[in-house]
Amino acid sequence: MTLRAASFRAALVSAALAISAIAAPAHAQSLTPEQQETLLKANSSLNDLQQVVGNFVQVGPDGSRAEGTFYLQRPGKLRFEYDAPSNLQIISDGFWVAIQDRKLKTTEKYPLATTPLKLILAREVDLARDAFIRDINTQEGFVTVTLQERAGEAEGSLILIFDSETFDLRQWTVTDAQGLDTSIALSDLAASGPFERKTFRINELGTIEVNQGN
Repeated sequence: MTLRAASFRAALVSAALAISAIAAPAHAQSLTPEQQETLLKANSSLNDLQQVVGNFVQVGPDGSRAEGTFYLQRPGKLRFEYDAPSNLQIISDGFWVAIQDRKLKTTEKYPLATTPLKLILAREVDLARDAFIRDINTQEGFVTVTLQERAGEAEGSLILIFDSETFDLRQWTVTDAQGLDTSIALSDLAASGPFERKTFRINELGTIEVNQGN
């Protein structure tokens, strides 16, 4: 597995451990009326992402950088196509999230429900319902929404960053239990689709299924 693949995999696993058991009741979240209004706008923005294409830049905890194109189709479907020289692609088909190395012809699959991607790929996004909101903060043109949960001894967080004016999703950052960050910055989002079915089809060659918590 390449360094970039390992970086994404580590972030995915850490966030899965931290977020997969999220089921905090709404009353446990002490949000001001202003924060509640901001959260509603964030939910609306995410729900507006029905079929989109755009570019991404991934920065790993070691400073490694990768770029590419992503495709999103709600509910549940997402594809990260990494630019050369990377051989990596990440595909969610609505049930599985697969990390695939096209050169090595390997596929590592995780149930979508055990990854943080489930929070932004749901048929209807409701962050207050599906996550424990740790903080909502607005500054310097951006809104940050921090989601966090403790599962056993694993702790981590997912931060969603929106433009404070348009509420377009600009970035998400996964922080693992060791405090290491992996960030995905988005740009040039545009409505697209319908996509071809093969866009979100997972190649099953060399597949390893990983069931979190089992």
